[in-house]
Amino acid sequence: MRGYLHIIAWFVGLLTTGLTANGQQSVQVDSINAKRGPYTFVVSAGGGLSYYSTHLGIPNTLEQAHLSRFGAPGSLRLMWYPDHRLRMGLETGWTTMYSYRGLVANESAHVYVSTVPVLLVFSMPLAWLRGTDRSLTRRLAVTAGTGVYVNYSRLDYAGIVTSNTASPGWMAAASYTYPIGRRFRVAGELKWFDAVATENAAFTAEIQLVWRAFSW
Repeated sequence: MRGYLHIIAWFVGLLTTGLTANGQQSVQVDSINAKRGPYTFVVSAGGGLSYYSTHLGIPNTLEQAHLSRFGAPGSLRLMWYPDHRLRMGLETGWTTMYSYRGLVANESAHVYVSTVPVLLVFSMPLAWLRGTDRSLTRRLAVTAGTGVYVNYSRLDYAGIVTSNTASPGWMAAASYTYPIGRRFRVAGELKWFDAVATENAAFTAEIQLVWRAFSW
């Protein structure tokens, strides 16, 4: 009888030791999984083609008018990628709105309008809808932002006159990013700019170089 009691006591001690070790291992694994990061600063720069997409009124006094709605925009964006889907940053650049030329009283006249956006932007990859980090949706992203557009106009008629005005506005974009190295990506982005107060809006298509500048 005493031998049986020794065996039972030994078995209970072994079981208790095993449960304690498993508990310690679970705590250790949980602490590893709770580690935050990585965090990354990402710089994007690019350019492409823009199209002025709203109504444009040309003065009736302008003869032999020639209108151009196309331009060559450039953009620069600094983003912070945290350890979750929502990203945020700043964007600026230079976007051509439109230009037109013609004759006024037999004198050549040329008008050129462009804008510099200064925007707070937010971006999110579409992988939260479905798929894994290697899926197509991980490379697709939507971006939106709001801020100020500084609009510049230049009139060349019997001299040069320039002016500028600030307008609140917003931006929306969709992009696809493809890796070309550990730190570099190339992206294609379709973007809509809208300077609300001045009623200037443009659609742009850009090719961008994306640089993962710093991670921790």
